[in-house]
Amino acid sequence: MGTSFDDVARGFTPAHAGLARSAGVPAALAGESYVEALARVVYYWGYPAVDTFGRTSMWDLMEGRAGLQLGILPGAPKNRTGALADYMSPAQRWVVSPNNDTIYGVGFADLTRDAVVVQTPTDVPAGHYWTVQIVDVLTNVIHQLGSAAGTPGGKFLLVGPAWEGHEAAEFVSVLRMPTNVAAVIPRSFAAHSEESKQQARVVLDQIGMYPLDEDQPGQRSFGYEADAATAIFPPGLTAEMLAANPDASRPQWVKPESFWADLGAMLDFNPRMSDSDTPMADQARTLVALHRSDESYRALLDRAALSADVALHASATYVQVGVDVGNGWQRQRNGGVWGTDWFGRALASVIYIYVNDFHEAVYLIRGTDSAGGLLHGREQYTMTFAENALPPVDRSRGGFWSLTMYDKDAFMLAGAPGGRVNLGTVDLDAGDLVFRDGTLTVHLSHEEPSDPAARANWLPAPDGEFCLIIRAYVPDRTILDDSYQFPDVIRKQ
Repeated sequence: MGTSFDDVARGFTPAHAGLARSAGVPAALAGESYVEALARVVYYWGYPAVDTFGRTSMWDLMEGRAGLQLGILPGAPKNRTGALADYMSPAQRWVVSPNNDTIYGVGFADLTRDAVVVQTPTDVPAGHYWTVQIVDVLTNVIHQLGSAAGTPGGKFLLVGPAWEGHEAAEFVSVLRMPTNVAAVIPRSFAAHSEESKQQARVVLDQIGMYPLDEDQPGQRSFGYEADAATAIFPPGLTAEMLAANPDASRPQWVKPESFWADLGAMLDFNPRMSDSDTPMADQARTLVALHRSDESYRALLDRAALSADVALHASATYVQVGVDVGNGWQRQRNGGVWGTDWFGRALASVIYIYVNDFHEAVYLIRGTDSAGGLLHGREQYTMTFAENALPPVDRSRGGFWSLTMYDKDAFMLAGAPGGRVNLGTVDLDAGDLVFRDGTLTVHLSHEEPSDPAARANWLPAPDGEFCLIIRAYVPDRTILDDSYQFPDVIRKQ
C-alpha cells in the first residue's frame, strides 16, 4: 500500500518539534521553507486548471437552455457547444485577447462517465479557415482539428482517461483526453462583409459537440444563429447593468484567497493528468491535504498563494511575456504545447488563455516601441511592411494574418472609430489598405491621421497605454523558425 498524500503532508511537521532548548526549530523551519517554495511553483502549475475548471460554471448557468451568456458570449450546457453569430463584441470583459478574425464557439465536456461526439464540417468552401481546438483542464492543446490539419468532415469520439470502450465504425477516430474536463473551442473565419460572415456561420453550424447518447446517423446542424437571439444572464445581473458598466460581470477566474480549496475541487474532478503534469499533480494534492489538515500551514499556504499571484500578474503582461523574435516582437515559441513549462502556461492563461497550438497559429505580442518605450495612444507610431514582404501564410488551408489593438488590460476597444479593432488579410482582400511604392505602412495612434492614405491604414489606439498582437494562422515555415521578421513599431519623433 502506497503512502497517502495526507501522510506526506504530515511529514512536513517534525516528529519532535518541541525538543529542549529549541532544538526542533531548524527542522520546523526547513519544512516551512520547503512548503512555501513548493507552494509557489504549484500555484503557477495549477493556475490554468483552476481557471478552466471555474469556467465550467457555465454548465449551471446554461443548463437546459441555448443562447448567449450576457448576450455577447458563447455558452452551452455540459457536453455541448454554443456559438456566436458574429465577431466577439469589443465591449465584453470576460475573455482576454480575443481575435476579431473568426466567429467563436465554445463548450466544456465532462468525460467522467461517457464519451461525447465532436462533429466536423463536410461542406466547406476551398480555402476557408476553420478549427476545433480541444484542450485539457490545464489548457494544453491535445487535439487541433481543422482546415490547417486537413481534418476530414465527420464525427469523432472524444473520451476521457478512464474510457475503455472500442472505436465504432461510424466515427472517424477516437480522440483521447488526459483529464476529465476538456474545453472544445470551434472557430470559423469571417471577413468583414456580410457574405463572408454568412459563409462563416454556415461552416460553424456544422461544427460542435453533443452527448454520445444523442447521436443519430448523419450530420446535424447546431442552430447557433437562432440560439444567439437569446441572452442569458446570471442572477443579479441585467443587460442594463452591463451596458452601464461593462466590468459589472468581469470574473476573477482564479482567487488566491480560495486557491487551495479550488485546486482541490479541480483535482478531485480530474484524478488523472497527462504524463507531463502527473508529478506536479501529486505535489499539489499533498499541499491541498496540508491546507485542509494543518491550521499553521494553512496560513503559510494562503500567503504563498497571494505572493505567487502578485508575481504572476506583475510579469504576465504584453511587455514582459515571451522571448524576442526580432524587431521588438515577443513570442512564446511553445504556445499551446506547454509540456513542463508551467510558468509559461500560467503567463499565457493570464493574457491570452486558450492559445492554439503554435503550428496552427503563431502569436506575436508587444507593449513597447522600437526604443523600448511603453506604447501610448498620445503618440503616433508606424509599422512598414516592405514590398512583397507581407506575412507568409498558407491561404490554400485558410491561412491569414492580423494585427489587433488592445488596451493595457488586453481587451479590444469598444467604440473604436469605424469599428476597426484590427487589420490584416481581410482588409487587403477588400482593397481597403493603401500601398505606396509597393510598401504598406500601418499607422497607430489615438488621434485620427489627417493624411487620407494614413487614415486608410489607421488602427485606432486608446487614449492610454496599449498593446498589440500579430496573429499568423497556418503560418509559413519562415514564421515558425523566426526567419521572417515582422516590422518594428516606430514612434514618430
